[in-house]
Amino acid sequence: MLIDTTLLVDDPTIVQGLLDGTYKRFGGVIRETATGRIVRHLAESPDLTKEFMLDGGRGFLDGMRPFATMGQFQSMQNTLSSVLQVSQIAAGASVLNLGVSIAGFAYMGYKLHKLQKAIDTLHQSMQAGFNRIDERLDHLSEQLAYLHLLVEDSRQEQQRLSRKVTELHQLTLIQEIAALQAELIDRDRYPDASVRDALKVASRVRLVLSNQAVQALPKLNAETMLVADVAIQGWAVATAVEAHLLLETGRTLDACKLLEREVPRFRHLAQNWADAIISAEPPQLATAYRFATPQFSSYVSGDRVERIVSISTQDASLSFEQARRKRKDAELEFEMSQGKSLDQQWLHRQLAAAEYLDMLSELSARLEGVKAFAEFCDRNGVQSSCDVLPSTDMDAGFYIIGSQPLLMLN
Repeated sequence: MLIDTTLLVDDPTIVQGLLDGTYKRFGGVIRETATGRIVRHLAESPDLTKEFMLDGGRGFLDGMRPFATMGQFQSMQNTLSSVLQVSQIAAGASVLNLGVSIAGFAYMGYKLHKLQKAIDTLHQSMQAGFNRIDERLDHLSEQLAYLHLLVEDSRQEQQRLSRKVTELHQLTLIQEIAALQAELIDRDRYPDASVRDALKVASRVRLVLSNQAVQALPKLNAETMLVADVAIQGWAVATAVEAHLLLETGRTLDACKLLEREVPRFRHLAQNWADAIISAEPPQLATAYRFATPQFSSYVSGDRVERIVSISTQDASLSFEQARRKRKDAELEFEMSQGKSLDQQWLHRQLAAAEYLDMLSELSARLEGVKAFAEFCDRNGVQSSCDVLPSTDMDAGFYIIGSQPLLMLN
């Protein structure tokens, strides 16, 4: 089956749908808002992947770099971040498709490097003591920043977290991440070499880190969340690497079976964390919709609230009216609690929770996107994922893969 690769200018309907809400991005796919049906698969070009590696995705995620849309939308000067609704995504999940591109393995290796660097920087920050909050966030390479919000007002908690970071360097987690990173670097250098060694390492790392991730008891605690976060991000990357290696070599059925097994486990873990953190509040505030109240409007975007709601088992199935009532109840509770227990420290803990849950939701959605892409390849008889992904000689941008021509935003 011939699957074309064309620019977005050939199909303005998708952009219009994203702008008017007919379509929404969920992880690495675009779905119909009303039905949830997948209409396109997202993939980034190799040049754009390299661009992410140069600036860490800041220009994209912060909406600071203007991406012009086409045709009648050019005058509106919409940014790509607003079109794809990724204006506020936790840095742990800031790679659109977990490596769905020709240069994806290099980027996932880069993501692992960033995670290791963040752990080292966090350790140095703890040893040096806390300074201004904005400096701390910058120094953390946009990863694990929520930890500072959790412990900033308690020197005792800072010391405990510092000890936990030290212990983390001695755990298997870091060794496994380093092993996978080494394989990805090797794969990037020798793309024509056999994938068997890389597959074995990815499988081992996936098994080890998934085991570590599910062992953590979900709670809003800096030490627990640190170890769980490292294991969870490593698990997601290892799963994506293994799946894409299988797809690259034409083993689509094996990739589908792997993702059918891992994606529900990952989503279940995300839901467990969401339910535990959200419910650890008074009944009127024990809902993800508390983040949609005016108290959080300056800090938590509507897109982020939607992503958190999607992994909250008690909130995801609510009707519009039930969700509205939840928000109103939370607003009333905030009004009654003003000046009491909901102080600045409480607010910072809630922002940390929102950051963490957003990361879990995005990673879960993007793994689901990888699964959908594997099923797409299997359904269409694709011999290698390289046959349908943007090639190295194509313009930098985001492409859309589907039953119709691919589209690009740039």
